[in-house]
Amino acid sequence: MRTADILSAVVMLVLSGVVFLTTRDLPYWADFAPGSAFAPFWVAATGTVLSLALLVGAWRRKAAGPPADWPDRTGLRRVLLTVVGLWAVVVLAPVLGLIATAVLFMLFLLLAVERRRLWPSLFTTAFTTALVYGVFVAWLGIAFPKGVIGI
Repeated sequence: MRTADILSAVVMLVLSGVVFLTTRDLPYWADFAPGSAFAPFWVAATGTVLSLALLVGAWRRKAAGPPADWPDRTGLRRVLLTVVGLWAVVVLAPVLGLIATAVLFMLFLLLAVERRRLWPSLFTTAFTTALVYGVFVAWLGIAFPKGVIGI
């Protein structure tokens, strides 16, 4: 497990560096709203801090520890369904638009993957969608990509 933690930390540190280096010429702030470098900067900074914490923790650990646990049948089913759902997002987003695709993805995760009850899942999806729409579209004025059908 120690080797896996070190390897994961190094990969995440390199990816954080790549994100930072490739977006450093973008504006951090544009007029009254965050610019195109705002999110990548904070993603890279957070990734760097987390990877360094993982690296230090792995180096301080003496023993290798128990081997990594592989998911059981239920866990494997959830992983595979989540991967299928993410691929569906990639395929459906240009057709349906980002908001409609995100709603379908959240419902899929809650109902099919996590097997939650219908009404709490609908409420959670509606609340999350309203919150994201309110912050990004209504407050910050960011337009989400629309699909072929115009949603």
